[in-house]
Amino acid sequence: MLKGYLSIVLHAHLPYVRHPNFTDFMEEDWLYEAITETYLPLLAVFEDLHRDNIPFKITISLSSPLSEMLTDELLQNRYSHYLARLTELADHEVANSSNDSRLRDTARMYQARFKKLHDLYHNQYQRNLVKAFDKFQQLGYLEIITCAGTHGFLPLMRYPESVQAQVMTAVRNYQKHFSRKPAGIWLPECGYYPGLEKILAQAGIKYFIVDTHGIANGSPAPVMNTYLPVYTSRQYKVAAFGRDAETSRQVWSAKEGYPGDANYREFYRDLGYDADYQ
Repeated sequence: MLKGYLSIVLHAHLPYVRHPNFTDFMEEDWLYEAITETYLPLLAVFEDLHRDNIPFKITISLSSPLSEMLTDELLQNRYSHYLARLTELADHEVANSSNDSRLRDTARMYQARFKKLHDLYHNQYQRNLVKAFDKFQQLGYLEIITCAGTHGFLPLMRYPESVQAQVMTAVRNYQKHFSRKPAGIWLPECGYYPGLEKILAQAGIKYFIVDTHGIANGSPAPVMNTYLPVYTSRQYKVAAFGRDAETSRQVWSAKEGYPGDANYREFYRDLGYDADYQ
């Protein structure tokens, strides 16, 4: 049996949501929820692995809009307030559920979780999560790649100049935050079209992530389906990595994946509606 390799590639992107003219704006909660539920917990896992001297190799794309939001002082201040409110709510719930052991244990879990995230965000990372991710890139555990400038769907853009602008904006923004050029790119919505590799090669990109059928339905047919990267042309040596369909279903599908399992937390359950008003 041939020896195989596992590549864990995560994609991190959010639309640009910054509304300085409003003290509270619902769209900004998308960013704050992602920091609380995804980015900080992921970094906490990295910290634990590093502390225990467990080597790991993961790739993650940080899009330009997300990198700009994570380093924006206004949004950093607002997230600090958001996290403080969550911690206060958890404190109240611990007190309010003192007679119910099941709810009390859950409330204490969240109380401890939010306080740990507060310590990570303020004391360890000084509120800059881009630098936090770069820390693990410098240590050799993490490879950070980019995405198109505004996450525009490249196959639907009419002019090559528009695609080139998307790619070059991403490269320049990556250099701004990491002082180097990105080696790879997660194509927005994993969308590829023939000829895109020329623009990627000119920007210094060495590989990209494409959807499963982009490899599986290629011509000529790939020998190993999506289980080996392929070069899209002989002239431009840019490698294409296809997503593994089975793994994707486990992550995304409510029927086949863990989001549909009864033990999986419903993300949008809201205590404000579930509990009594007081």
